[in-house]
Amino acid sequence: MVDAAIRKGDHLAMTEPMDVSYRLSRRSLIAGAAALAVAGCGSETTEPASAKPSTAPTPITAIENDADLERALPSLSNWGRWGGDDQIGTLNFMTPQTTLAAVALIRTGRVVPFAREISSTTPNLRDVTYKMKRYDDPLPEESGCIDEIGMTYHGFAVTHVDALCHIFTPEGKQGMYNGYSVEEVTEGGAQRLGIEKIGEIGIVGRGVLLDVAEVRGGPLEVGSVIRPDDLEAAERLHDVRVGEGDIVFVRNGGGVGNTYQRGTGLHASCLSWLRERRASVLSSDSDSDVHPPLPGFERWTEPMHMVLIPYLGMPILDNTDLDALAKACAAEKRWAFFVSVAPWRFKGATSSPVNPIAIF
Repeated sequence: MVDAAIRKGDHLAMTEPMDVSYRLSRRSLIAGAAALAVAGCGSETTEPASAKPSTAPTPITAIENDADLERALPSLSNWGRWGGDDQIGTLNFMTPQTTLAAVALIRTGRVVPFAREISSTTPNLRDVTYKMKRYDDPLPEESGCIDEIGMTYHGFAVTHVDALCHIFTPEGKQGMYNGYSVEEVTEGGAQRLGIEKIGEIGIVGRGVLLDVAEVRGGPLEVGSVIRPDDLEAAERLHDVRVGEGDIVFVRNGGGVGNTYQRGTGLHASCLSWLRERRASVLSSDSDSDVHPPLPGFERWTEPMHMVLIPYLGMPILDNTDLDALAKACAAEKRWAFFVSVAPWRFKGATSSPVNPIAIF
């Protein structure tokens, strides 16, 4: 029922009950969490044996179906890794040292904003309200204009960063990152893991562009699958390597052609790769998941969102304009750069529209 409502209108009313069963896709979760939401960085510590799920290191690289993924979850999970009260997940990998190292990459001063430009008529923009108003004060110098802008920014149109409250696990009330209960999410917003937790510290560090489209000789056919071998081929192509605290940008070249109906994304095997590299954030010129789901993934239909956010605690930055970034990298002849992303501090929200800025 929920999926059908999304396909028809891509929107659910706030009265729609929340369900965290295995069989919900992220499309269902987006509608529930987004409707509800619209109403300190530390060093790594030893992972406690009592963390739920277990964080015992058992690297699994072959994840070809639901069963493989479920077996891999204990080794993927970061619950308890930075303490029981942690709310920023893999952003803990960003430290003053990683920030200073990223600042050292600023050499020419080239500034590259790489959010998608949008307007009230942008295709796939959901639930848009836009009103421009002119006003006149009795004093001519006080005249001007104001506007009202509203939209559902989850989806494939708006460049946005997902908060860690955005996706639930299928494990009942202990259903958000680090074991926080889904009962923390009410019509007034998320009491834990809201976007303001990311906004308090920002996303600032070294960005790395992995240009899989260039590796493959051009934009990938929409609906293609990116595997760890592709990520490593992109590293070799431009002599870069993703490391601790990095913000990883994976270009498939499809851009606005990626949709829920058909979109290029990362294979589930990339989950282990991202965890082993200690990346802080994942981004792509799509939403990073493969659409439609690959055969064998009937429960875990969108593994990047369904695992990275609630299990690893990794924010996802959706729909970046990586064509613009790739052009700048080619001009500068380097594919690592300083990057800053500043989400708003809207308490309890599930996401924030952003305009990432790279500086070379």
